[in-house]
Amino acid sequence: MKVVAVIAKHPGSGQTTVLVNLASGLVHQGYQVLIGELGKSKKLRNWLGITSEQNQATGMNIPVTPILSSLLGIDLLPLVSEPDYLTDLQEQDYDFLLLHPASNEYYNFADTPVASTIICTDLSHDNELDELQTLEKCLQSLGNDGIDLILPNKINTKEWEQNTQQLFTLADYFGYEKIADPIPH
Repeated sequence: MKVVAVIAKHPGSGQTTVLVNLASGLVHQGYQVLIGELGKSKKLRNWLGITSEQNQATGMNIPVTPILSSLLGIDLLPLVSEPDYLTDLQEQDYDFLLLHPASNEYYNFADTPVASTIICTDLSHDNELDELQTLEKCLQSLGNDGIDLILPNKINTKEWEQNTQQLFTLADYFGYEKIADPIPH
């Protein structure tokens, strides 16, 4: 099972939107996808159409934390305590586990081996580079490779010069290959 973390440093940076769209795309390609919800997210549950803890996925054998099914074909695992969940999940048929950390909840699950880390950014913050540098150092100290992809999702539409400068600053530090193009081709 491949583990992907989708992280946002600022609320409203597109974390949940990116995560659900990534999960939906993977499901449409035939993969079994589970979202690990680190901290309860009403927005995530609304996107998935999950309204009740009673909606458990069938055939799952995780007694402490139930896996919830969505109409999108994406399952949700609420991760509310220190995890011993990966051992149980390895027995399941999931191809991907997408982590959705709320705030600093990601650090409570530092033992999880993450294959890719996606960061949703807010280019309207002047200190975005400093914050992402700090985050990358934290991720690396946890044994992670650091940031794999930076998605500039939230921009200030009245400040194109600032947005451009922020993008170039991030690309100069992290490498242009790690910056997602905000305008699809």
